[in-house]
Amino acid sequence: MTGFGKASKSLKKLKVSAELRSINSKYLEVSCRLPMVFSDKESDIREIISQKVSRGKISVQLSIERNTASEVTLQVKPEAVKEYHKLLTGIKKTTGIKEEIKLEHILKFSEIFKGDNNDDLAEYWNDIKKIIFAAVNDLLVMKAKEGKVLEKDILSRLSSIEKKLDIVVKLSVNNVAETKKKMMDKVNNLISEANIQADNNRLEYELIMISDRLDITEEVIRAKSHINYFRNNVKQKELSGRRLNFLVQEINREINTIASKSNSSSISQFVVEMKEELEKIKEQLANIE
Repeated sequence: MTGFGKASKSLKKLKVSAELRSINSKYLEVSCRLPMVFSDKESDIREIISQKVSRGKISVQLSIERNTASEVTLQVKPEAVKEYHKLLTGIKKTTGIKEEIKLEHILKFSEIFKGDNNDDLAEYWNDIKKIIFAAVNDLLVMKAKEGKVLEKDILSRLSSIEKKLDIVVKLSVNNVAETKKKMMDKVNNLISEANIQADNNRLEYELIMISDRLDITEEVIRAKSHINYFRNNVKQKELSGRRLNFLVQEINREINTIASKSNSSSISQFVVEMKEELEKIKEQLANIE
């Protein structure tokens, strides 16, 4: 599900803020934008997020600002300056560039500086992890709110499908009766034209078989059973998305069987409407963890 989470805290010398943005994805993907000193902590951050989040494309941005009261001491590395000046000089000769090498060109290389402050930052990592945890929890609060909206929409669509199933059952009763009548009329006409004696036992047997083929009671019962099971599991956390997707497939299977058994245009129309509702539910489930 989409969401945004943020947490910040002022430490002794720093102000740390963590922002998480999440968009829909089938799997969990985490990308990080971190200060250079924490570039080796990406795997730690992924582990923190995976403890709370199971799917989604999540981008993490960690920002660190030094308090104005803290001293920043930087020193230049003379050997590094010489090496980069030598490198730029070589590039100038190779490319035939006539522009002079200026101080601003060398200052673009951050490696020419050294300072004892970056070493201090590592000491704050445990505190920074707590801030990231807080940002993840803030993200989950927003995702939970969206989840409530999705749950309400999905359950509403399931109720709509149930009502349509009830209507289809009533239509099916009439459909079976009409089909049997049409069959009897055709048989009687054929017998009358052929001037033969009808085998009533055989005719009764065929009518029973037709009724069985048109009967959708079992399919409706199974579909409603899946819907009830869906409702009971919609609040479950463990593998809820996969389980609910499976139940939607099973409901769809029963509706397809109802469609294949029916030769009524009215029932076919309701089948189409139920399948449309199921497709919308499947789209919503793609956003649920």
